[in-house]
Amino acid sequence: GMSAALQVAQAILETGWGQSVPVDKYDGKFSYNLFGIKGEGTNGSVTSNTWEEYNGVAFRIDAEFRAYNNVKESWQDHKDLLLLRERYAPFRKVMYDSTQGAWELKRCGYATDSLYAVKLINLIERYGLKELDEVTI
Repeated sequence: GMSAALQVAQAILETGWGQSVPVDKYDGKFSYNLFGIKGEGTNGSVTSNTWEEYNGVAFRIDAEFRAYNNVKESWQDHKDLLLLRERYAPFRKVMYDSTQGAWELKRCGYATDSLYAVKLINLIERYGLKELDEVTI
């Protein structure tokens, strides 16, 4: 029931159209993390530099990002994070709608970027990603 358009928009935004994922700044370990999820994944974590926004001011910081063995694990962990974590319960009420879902992800604290929802919605609209929500398997 989760909007495929929203999931794809998140992967696009978090990876810059698949151009980058967090890579460990010390040993070059590749994370396969398509969603910028912090913490520890199935293959540990990587330390990578990122932008975070606090009170309207952007800062460069080092953060620990989840690392996976492959892209499939990244997609699965993203799904599990949103469907199982209590903090995303409000998101689950609107997860079928890409626009409402984008705003709820921001409200639930998925990203610190104050424009996160706007960026997701713009990607969805600009590239016609809502069509992904119409596809049935």
